[in-house]
Amino acid sequence: MWVSSETGSIYRVDPASLAVKAIVPVGANPLASAWFGGELWVPNIDSNTVSVVNPATNGVRLTIPVGQSPIAVAVAVGAPWVSSQLDGDLWRLSSGL
Repeated sequence: MWVSSETGSIYRVDPASLAVKAIVPVGANPLASAWFGGELWVPNIDSNTVSVVNPATNGVRLTIPVGQSPIAVAVAVGAPWVSSQLDGDLWRLSSGL
């Protein structure tokens, strides 16, 4: 289980024991993440980025700059999509990143 924190980190938590197994620094104020390609895609609303987290290493594999206020990631039509809280934009990110 993964939990985001406004402190700029996400926490990998064992759902049975509720023990924190890893803390992964991402951008500022991570929000509604989604799984794509075996990785967790994390929108960071105050950093204007999306962090791609590799669960095998518990680390950020890639940070993608996007427009202002990315609030949520969803997966559809074979790609991750990111919505903007600020202006309602929707961005399709490349699955080949």
